[in-house]
Amino acid sequence: MKMEKRKLIKFSNYSLCVTLPKWVIKELKWQKGEVVNLQVDENKGEIVIKKGSSTTKEKLADKLPDDKQTKSSSKNKKTRW
Repeated sequence: MKMEKRKLIKFSNYSLCVTLPKWVIKELKWQKGEVVNLQVDENKGEIVIKKGSSTTKEKLADKLPDDKQTKSSSKNKKTRW
């Protein structure tokens, strides 16, 4: 397993993103627009990204815990970075 440092980039007022190196995408045979799943382990401080199956946005929002709802599905106060 290779390690590479990446920076978090401000994507919008509500999101940060990290880019993936093109060589990684090619090696994994992933394509632009494919759905990926995030597995967050808060105890270990790790995020695992796996290729996922096509799932609609609504189905994904249903799987989120109430305190982790997305901007569009939450009435919470807006957080600014």
